[in-house]
Amino acid sequence: MTQVGTTTGTIRARAGVDATAILTTYLVLLWFVPSTMVVPALGSAGSPSNLLGVGCFSWWVWFHVQRAEDTGVGFQPVRAAMLGWLLIMLVVYAHAMASPILGDEISVADNGILRLLGMAGVLLLATDGITTRERHRVLLRRLALAAGVVAVLGLVQYATHQIWVDRLSIPGLTASTAGQELSERAGFARPSGTSTHPIEYGVVLAMALPLVIALAGGQHRQRLFFRVLLVPMILSIYLSVSRSAYVCALVALVVMALSWDHRKRIHAGFFLLVTSVAMYLWVPGLLGTIVTLFSQGEDDPSVASRTGSYEIAAQFITNSPLLGRGFGTFLPKYWILDNGYLGLLIEGGILGLVGLLAVIVAGVLAARRARSWSTDPDDRQMARALMASIMAGACGLAFFDTFAFPQTAGCVFLVIGLAGSMRRLEERAAPASDRSHPIPP
Repeated sequence: MTQVGTTTGTIRARAGVDATAILTTYLVLLWFVPSTMVVPALGSAGSPSNLLGVGCFSWWVWFHVQRAEDTGVGFQPVRAAMLGWLLIMLVVYAHAMASPILGDEISVADNGILRLLGMAGVLLLATDGITTRERHRVLLRRLALAAGVVAVLGLVQYATHQIWVDRLSIPGLTASTAGQELSERAGFARPSGTSTHPIEYGVVLAMALPLVIALAGGQHRQRLFFRVLLVPMILSIYLSVSRSAYVCALVALVVMALSWDHRKRIHAGFFLLVTSVAMYLWVPGLLGTIVTLFSQGEDDPSVASRTGSYEIAAQFITNSPLLGRGFGTFLPKYWILDNGYLGLLIEGGILGLVGLLAVIVAGVLAARRARSWSTDPDDRQMARALMASIMAGACGLAFFDTFAFPQTAGCVFLVIGLAGSMRRLEERAAPASDRSHPIPP
């Protein structure tokens, strides 16, 4: 039976089950169970990964309610930012329920709270629950491996022109992928892995890319394996034919490259060039299509939809600028925004948007501080990778509604939680003098 203890000031379990094991289960559910599979009675909040996230939140709350002594870990900015944003969103929910609201918006508002609790549970358990740096590294390797496996699945989908995951059947879950075919863009099939859409697929791979790069450049025994894994990762991002994925991947690569020396940048550039040539030879015309996506974007209906959102959004924002209309209540029948920040401004108001930005900034600063405290080259590079991953996810929020896609939302909050955890573990290991005078990042 799993129990919690306080011997190390973090959430801990007996019988071989700790936060890393629970979060590994979450990774399996998030990456390997198709995003469209949910418990039908719970709708969008009924994905297995989200339900486990709600369980993580309950576990985290129970730990802090029953503990009899201080955890001894001091102020944790990621935890504080997440709890602050969650409190704001609960006030937003109460405000929405106290206001005139349509019947079809009540259930999605309820589901929205469940989704928020799931995302918060994963972030908080990752921030407070991982007990050692080694267990933290284990979880990061598993996250990178999961992304690599899904990237390989995408290549198989492209080569066979079949989704394959539509053949899965899990008791108690329903899905909308039966008989579904791969979507196309400019004549190219777009793999989606286990994601809801190729855009989500490309963005989650872009978020995981810096973690795989950091592991591929490390001094551990598995580095050759992760170098090989980089190939399907990059190829699958190309095949997503998604501007959002390309921009997020570029942001991640730039953030990583800023910490490299010239030799490493040359090696990375050469590897990217070789992979791009391989893509050019394997899929003729794809690179030209990618250039067209950016050079002729003004003629793309998806771009027009995004630019046409602001006037419509302004009409909803003015009705309740501070607290919005309720998380999840801006339904597709009103407009498809393709902008997570703008959507949250409508649904959560100014306070909700500021709260989310605080969580993202806290995650970036936590990764930066962890890097400054660490003396291990691999850990310093991984901290940089977490920073790049968070910034890629933050970039993705500007190009599509992240919260409507469970895999992307789960990844964003997981990597922010891992950044908070790394900050706590490095702070605990660093001498007091290093905490006052950290190594320049």
